[in-house]
Amino acid sequence: MTLPRFAAVLALIVLPLAGGLLAQPPVGGPPPCWPPPCIPIDGGIGLLMAAGAIIGGRSAISLRRARHSK
Repeated sequence: MTLPRFAAVLALIVLPLAGGLLAQPPVGGPPPCWPPPCIPIDGGIGLLMAAGAIIGGRSAISLRRARHSK
C-alpha cells in the first residue's frame, strides 16, 4: 500500500469520527439543588461570627482597661 493511498484510507476513517469530537455535550446533568440545603453557608457564617466575637471582645477589653487606668 502506497503512502498516498494509506493517507486516503486513514482520512476516510478518521474524518467521519472527528465530527463527534466537535459535538455539544448531551443535554441534562445533575438535578439542581432545590431546596437549598446543599449550599455550604454554615462554615463561612460561623467563621465570620467567631471573628466578630474575637474582635468585639478585644475592643471591649481594651476599652475597659482604658477606663480603669484613668
